[in-house]
Amino acid sequence: MNRRTHLMAHLLMLGSMALAATPGPGWAQAPAAYPGKPIRLVVPFPAGTAPDVLARLLAPALNEQMSANVVVENVPGAGGTIGVDRVAKSAPDGYTLLMSGDAALVLTGGAFGLNPPYVTLRDLAPIAQLVITPNVLVVANDVPARTVPELVALVRSQPGKFSYSSSGIGLSQHRAGELMNSMAGLDLVHVPNPGSPWADVLAGRTQLMFGNIMQALPFIKEGKVRALAVTSTTRAAAAPELPTVSESGLPGFESLAWFGVLAPAGTPPAVLQRLEAELQKAMATPAIKERVALMGAMPGVMNPAGFTRVIEAETRRWALKPGAAAAAPATTTTAQKP
Repeated sequence: MNRRTHLMAHLLMLGSMALAATPGPGWAQAPAAYPGKPIRLVVPFPAGTAPDVLARLLAPALNEQMSANVVVENVPGAGGTIGVDRVAKSAPDGYTLLMSGDAALVLTGGAFGLNPPYVTLRDLAPIAQLVITPNVLVVANDVPARTVPELVALVRSQPGKFSYSSSGIGLSQHRAGELMNSMAGLDLVHVPNPGSPWADVLAGRTQLMFGNIMQALPFIKEGKVRALAVTSTTRAAAAPELPTVSESGLPGFESLAWFGVLAPAGTPPAVLQRLEAELQKAMATPAIKERVALMGAMPGVMNPAGFTRVIEAETRRWALKPGAAAAAPATTTTAQKP
């Protein structure tokens, strides 16, 4: 073989090797190629709310695990629906994710007056329901009631006087109040304050609140409000001394909040699988597990299929009237298995 022929053969061999190494059509979707730029984790509620706290707890762990830059972005408004809609309309490439609470995902079709421009399971891909949290029924310190039966009797004795705070229409705090109105035959007045519902009850402008346990515990421990009961059907590990509303005279009462991560529908399956694995890994770290437990949260459904079933079941449940919802099968506390 002369030098010219040898050189040609060598070039042909190098070309074949390069062709064999060229990525195929699925390469761009492979987990190894993701992430290649910063990831936005949109929270559709203000800073300091429970989903925001959870997002900011997870972001550093995801940054370290994925060698990525996960940026938390608050897009509040309209009970969370503005931020959810922004994510639903984002490019399905895994670089815009959503950390949402339950209300913006399950209260569609006009329930509680909410009719967002998206359909959750059509426009979003569930990845993982991270945590489930009960609310705590608290009263202002100048309210004399110290138990749920005492509160019910007090409200009945003074029609139209008592009001309760919430972060907005349709959120778990609002749903709990309407559920109590329906089940106990009360006339509690709803006072939504998306900016600072706690300020209202702390100042005595409203008399009670069904506050998320993650935010309520510090106020309770500091003596700024008095806790009467939790809204789960079992006592909360973070406050086992508190009875449930269900065991305090309203059997079957349950109103929970939960938070999870979703992506725009059409996001490549391999990217969704990578995100699911990374979220599971982050939530399993001792530091995050301990912090979540101290905040009073319980583990959620850490896979897309289970999270999808929760959204389906909760959508059906809260499409009913609040009183009927109490009798519907509970899904969030028992759906922790895939």
